[in-house]
Amino acid sequence: MKYKKFSSYFFNGLLLFLVPLGLFSQCKNEDTKWIDKEESENYVARHECSFVQIGTKFILFGGRESAQKLDVYDYTSNTWNTGTSAPKEFNHFQATAYEGFVWVVAAYKTNSFPSEVPEENIWLYYPPNNCWIQGPEIPKERRRGGAGLVVYKDKFYVLGGNTNGHDGGYVDWFDEYDPTANTWTVLESASQARDHFHAAVIGNTLYAAGGRQSGGKGGVFSPLPALVDIYNFNTKSWSVLDEPLPTPRAAPGIIVYNNELLVMGGEGEVSGPAFKRVEAYNPSTKKWSRKADMNYARHGTQAILSGKGVYIAAGSPVRGGGRQRNMEVYGEDKPEGHALRPSKLKAPSELTIPVGSTKSILLKNTQGNTGIFISQAQLMGTDNEQFKTDIDINNRLIKKGNDIALKIKHIGQLTEQEATLKIIYNGNQEMMIHLKSK
Repeated sequence: MKYKKFSSYFFNGLLLFLVPLGLFSQCKNEDTKWIDKEESENYVARHECSFVQIGTKFILFGGRESAQKLDVYDYTSNTWNTGTSAPKEFNHFQATAYEGFVWVVAAYKTNSFPSEVPEENIWLYYPPNNCWIQGPEIPKERRRGGAGLVVYKDKFYVLGGNTNGHDGGYVDWFDEYDPTANTWTVLESASQARDHFHAAVIGNTLYAAGGRQSGGKGGVFSPLPALVDIYNFNTKSWSVLDEPLPTPRAAPGIIVYNNELLVMGGEGEVSGPAFKRVEAYNPSTKKWSRKADMNYARHGTQAILSGKGVYIAAGSPVRGGGRQRNMEVYGEDKPEGHALRPSKLKAPSELTIPVGSTKSILLKNTQGNTGIFISQAQLMGTDNEQFKTDIDINNRLIKKGNDIALKIKHIGQLTEQEATLKIIYNGNQEMMIHLKSK
């Protein structure tokens, strides 16, 4: 009896000590497990890569190993095949699917460790045509890799990253890219610099968790920021979570699942295995909790939310270089998506404009369920200098079901002057609009 009484007192005292610290929230939640996928693994084992869903496919590409090879997983048939190779050795980036394209923004284009070079342009992969599209240049002074990338209300937000690979160029930058207007806007910086991380949005709030400051006084693998930066899109202001990330780590997988921020795997400061650990932040309770560990330790890859499951594959099983496949899923293994149908650009094939006057036309996105990305619009022909458009539509996205109003002015003084407006879109599609003055 005395032993039981002592145990009871000890436990109650321990409870009173731990609860204020919030440590009980770190107990593992074993209700949901990780399922080891039974698939062919007929793809490149890689790390520092991206893994993203587009339509009914999962696409794995970039990284250190065979970086340009595009591995495509069809979950409806549980098979892998390959797509058109990427134009560069993209690595250390968070690819994002939007309007039927896979977008690469803020990546490295070389694998020259420790001073990888940032890519100059935004790139898009368009699965219906199996082609890559070169987008606009990123402003020279804002180029970096290892950054977080999210889409919020049809605009891209790029956070953090490193301008010099792993060699001390970590930044706290925050930028907005509007693909429909083709504008890049510098926003207020976050509280701290970080690279080797991914970002996510819950509601109207962006979360930046994990990462490190590579190549500074701490060397390549440290320090690891524990603070979580949050940005409120409504108030356009930064703050930090009261509760820091329980296990600081670089290059974890980040995803929003059941309205919680999941932080999966990652690498630490000490040489050895990567993490299997999964922690989740709940914005309602403002607490972190521990979820079931992954089956495989990994860092340097990306997670996919599809249906009611979180999918992750590839990554390094150890700190630093390493590679694996090992796709696994947390929750239900029932991915969901809609097959992509290519959109068509619709506009008048001919336009007659009175001398010295202006006429308007609509460039419409029709038929399909994807966006239309106009790579180039060029006036051609003998009298091309006698016509002018009111806006530059190069590198502009037309969302599905939307249009662009384009005014074309004849600036000459003669009738019967002719030109052709040639528009290249979605990689390899062309439209010609014949112009004539009367």
